[in-house]
Amino acid sequence: MDKKLSEKEKYNLGVALEKAVSELSNADPRIVCTNSGVVYNREQESYLLPYLNRKYLVNHRTGEVSSLLDGGGVSIHLQILFLHYLINASGTPLTGDWITFKELPGGQIYVEPYQNRTIKPFVKYFGDKPGQFENIALSLEGKPAPFGDICMILHPFPRVPIGYVLWDGDEEFPPSANILFDASASTYLPTEDYALLPGLIIWEMAALLS
Repeated sequence: MDKKLSEKEKYNLGVALEKAVSELSNADPRIVCTNSGVVYNREQESYLLPYLNRKYLVNHRTGEVSSLLDGGGVSIHLQILFLHYLINASGTPLTGDWITFKELPGGQIYVEPYQNRTIKPFVKYFGDKPGQFENIALSLEGKPAPFGDICMILHPFPRVPIGYVLWDGDEEFPPSANILFDASASTYLPTEDYALLPGLIIWEMAALLS
């Protein structure tokens, strides 16, 4: 995910960021907090947003993101995702029903890039290392779930659970994987963000492999 961005990609990300900053700055912080499940710090004019096992401050007016732990920032991809979550969160209760990416609105359009960004790297890094996957997911505050041979539910955002499912390989079939979303997912982020977010988490987990 650290590949050098083309000028077009930089421009597109810049436009997306500018639009998200504008939308957040015009939103009512009380509604944002109610719908997204976050807390607002009036003194700093910032939202306290949990992401996996960390917490970040997201400035209401500027959209700037800083780690609560060390003040560090995040990539532009994550910054846009943080803003999109705060802007789009609907407050819809989680359903407890799980769906795959292609069941999200318009998901079929993004299936190929989604597979390349998420499922393939997931199998590549963890298909034959289920134990390490479980331990790394636990370190990111993941919780086990009864899907596949091993499944861990991670919460990148308070109301966006993502299930990472692995099936063991055997003599006949190689290891396989899938990623699950709560049926309410589309009321918290647009589908194109779900084509990116699970992969960012996979790359982060892969960086923790020993």
